[in-house]
Amino acid sequence: MVAGVLDRVAEDMAMISYKRILVPVDFSEPSKKAVTYALTIAAQTNAKLFIVHIVPDTSALNYAFPAETYEAEKQQYEAAKREIQKLIPPECAAMFDIETVVKTGSIDSELLGVVKEEAVDLVVMGTHGRRHLGRWFIGSVTERMLRKLPVPLLSVSHIGPEKHAIELGFVSIRRILYATDISDSSVIGMQYAIELARGTGARLTVAHVVDQTNFILLSGTAAGYLESSRKMWMESVKKKLAELLTREKPPDMEIEAVVLEGKPYEQILKFSQDRGMDIIVLNLQSKGMIERAFLGSTAERVVRLARVPVLSVPVALG
Repeated sequence: MVAGVLDRVAEDMAMISYKRILVPVDFSEPSKKAVTYALTIAAQTNAKLFIVHIVPDTSALNYAFPAETYEAEKQQYEAAKREIQKLIPPECAAMFDIETVVKTGSIDSELLGVVKEEAVDLVVMGTHGRRHLGRWFIGSVTERMLRKLPVPLLSVSHIGPEKHAIELGFVSIRRILYATDISDSSVIGMQYAIELARGTGARLTVAHVVDQTNFILLSGTAAGYLESSRKMWMESVKKKLAELLTREKPPDMEIEAVVLEGKPYEQILKFSQDRGMDIIVLNLQSKGMIERAFLGSTAERVVRLARVPVLSVPVALG
């Protein structure tokens, strides 16, 4: 299994880039912020930008109201063609390779079709996440894309206005956090984090969180033995993290390594906020190619609650 994962990793390395970026928009504030981040990355990587709006297909209503349905779709389509142009600052329109697309159909299938047809490397997407635990965007387009996309997705939600206070609609990306589980597939997320840091000139920190529950389960043992086991586990984790950096760190890049303790999603969010991170990168584990085991995971909580964009990298284990 490990050999298979590493073989796929080797193949993926040659394909890692941010040269063709898709931004699905619904003209909400989160999707406008997503355009801002996509423009920022495109400016640093010379990427082509596809800004896409899908007018939902209402064909189910055609049988009852054919004329009314057609006219409504036509009006939505024409309005979207006008609105999508307003998302691009005039200065940026002349500076970048930007293609705007408006389609009618199933939102999921049309977006996945664009990803495949245009060989998209990255999707940048606004989310309508809630601040509190509980139901989030279950059933939403973003959540479904996180399950299905074969490429990384940068989700943008809860971003404060101070993140948008520079010229030409760009944002400042100076610090990137890669939260790794130091599994065999960690190298994939690591490479995407390195590429993003290199392209944006950001400083990269790689962190692993040791879950305290591993030690709570041993609470019935002697305190001295428990502390000794904790120290041994921490040293083992630090060694694995150091080995990951030794293998993957480019010689011309400085990367900070950090080991934290606690609930993984809480520590990732706290560290990100305390250190002023601009983007969090993490892996989305998968049981196979049919559907990603995403809901209820550390990744789901981080994406839902993060105050900065989260780059979710798909990793197929099946």
